[in-house]
Amino acid sequence: MAETFTLIRVVDVESTGIDDPCEMVEVGWTDVRLYPTGWEIERGPESALVNPGMAISFPAMAVHHITDEQAAAGISPAQAKQNVRAGADILCAHNSAFDSRFIGTDRPWICTFKAARTAWPEMQSHGNGSIRYERGLCLGDDRTQPSHRAGPDTWVTAHILLDLLKIYQPETLIEMTGKPVTLIKVGFGEHFGKRWADVPDSYLDWILNKSKMADDPTKEDTVHTARLEVSKRAAAAVSTSTPFPRTDVYASGGHDPDAWRKEMERF
Repeated sequence: MAETFTLIRVVDVESTGIDDPCEMVEVGWTDVRLYPTGWEIERGPESALVNPGMAISFPAMAVHHITDEQAAAGISPAQAKQNVRAGADILCAHNSAFDSRFIGTDRPWICTFKAARTAWPEMQSHGNGSIRYERGLCLGDDRTQPSHRAGPDTWVTAHILLDLLKIYQPETLIEMTGKPVTLIKVGFGEHFGKRWADVPDSYLDWILNKSKMADDPTKEDTVHTARLEVSKRAAAAVSTSTPFPRTDVYASGGHDPDAWRKEMERF
């Protein structure tokens, strides 16, 4: 019997930094529930400061504006994880590869970032805020502010999730989250905005063999797309350089026109 999902908890983590070791400094959540009329926001946004037990890096502080003194008054990371997971059938985040590092993977996850790349591949950007404006979601809503804080960010992501749930079932979104997405355009660097088919071979080689992207779970889609593009080009090179094999049976010039039939009868 298929599992029934009724509560999706959209979460967002603000952290001490990106590189390990790092820890939460704030966690936010917004609940999306399945009602008889469809999926709706049940409550939120809510948030709690978290004491990371370590210093917050200045680049991270410049993004979320949470100081060490503020975070020190927060709950423990263990309590934050327990609070967020309790009662949720599915956890959801915009870039779940990052947030799940702190929350854990004992629940199914939906990544709205990856799902949006599949649903709307031609978007200029698949960042949380960019999708919000391009799709016209929760505009003029004070609950989206301040940006880059955990609670407001989950409010935006919850609306992106609701938009995706008009297209896909939760099970499909979970499946998407577990697989790499084939990208259409490059979303970073010197070839930003170019279609992957137009990216030079040297840049594909840099991504796969010279950068650290292959070891970064958050770059999974980029690495997957680069590998796929390399494979496509290799296959195309083989098909254009290898002539169609011919045998004496098919060779022209004074042969029996029914020879191919006789040859086939041997098998």
